[in-house]
Amino acid sequence: MSASGEAMTLIDTHVHVWHPGRLSYPWLADTEIDRPMLPAEADRAGGRTIGMIFVQAAEGAALDEARWVDESAWPELVGIVAGADLTREASAVSVHLNALAAIPRVVGVRHLLQDTPVEDFPSIAEGLRVLAAHGGRFDACIRHAQLPALIDLLQAAPELTVILDHFGKPPVDEGVDSTAGRAWARNIETLAARPHTFVKLSGLTAESADRAAFARHADGWIEHALHAFGPERAMIGSDWPVSSTFGIGGTFGDWVDRVRRVVGEAGWPAVAAGTAQRAYLPGGVSGLHRVTSVDGARP
Repeated sequence: MSASGEAMTLIDTHVHVWHPGRLSYPWLADTEIDRPMLPAEADRAGGRTIGMIFVQAAEGAALDEARWVDESAWPELVGIVAGADLTREASAVSVHLNALAAIPRVVGVRHLLQDTPVEDFPSIAEGLRVLAAHGGRFDACIRHAQLPALIDLLQAAPELTVILDHFGKPPVDEGVDSTAGRAWARNIETLAARPHTFVKLSGLTAESADRAAFARHADGWIEHALHAFGPERAMIGSDWPVSSTFGIGGTFGDWVDRVRRVVGEAGWPAVAAGTAQRAYLPGGVSGLHRVTSVDGARP
């Protein structure tokens, strides 16, 4: 692809869709988006988005969700980050990953950690090692105070490709120069020193309650993430429809314009699509690998 063509390519690396009539989403209760949110409705940044990666939204029923998404009328879908319970025994995790591997567009998994006490993080260490053996990627969705625990946890699987969702959910309205912001910045630099690790430039609006504070501080969060990871390990995502609904909300088009301005034209092709292709889609959509045994157990 030419440099000019790549500059026009946009892969949204974090999109949710759901259908409460088919699967369970307790976290949506009493919200304005507790209704079917389907691919046709997704924010495509004014038609600029040509590829999308779905990220787990249902609680439980991970296989059903991945199959439903894979079969949906969604021409831009290039990858699926499916749900997985990584606390189970290695053989059970491997069985689940082998089942996901039958869905070609599944490229990785997410085990939500943001509401897990940090003392329980080691419970998924073995699951992460199994995931690495399957060639999968791990989307790490945490809050900023959990970053040190995540850094420790990932020592269990040094070869695993990890994608940090939503900047690690920093204290957006406090700013990167606040006490909490400086702690986030130090931890982000430590995490970025880990090989095979990427960051999603996504989710900030959902973490903000003040439009004026967001306007003051948003660029600082983007700038530091880019300083730590570089454009070659940073990728853009909409977090639709969560970040367009919760917090201060906003459109994906506005977020794309902000990130592109901060990144600059030299780094934009990587952030817009190149990093996503390297992290999730090396050589095309390869998906998870099947394995025949884990620690002697045959799935």
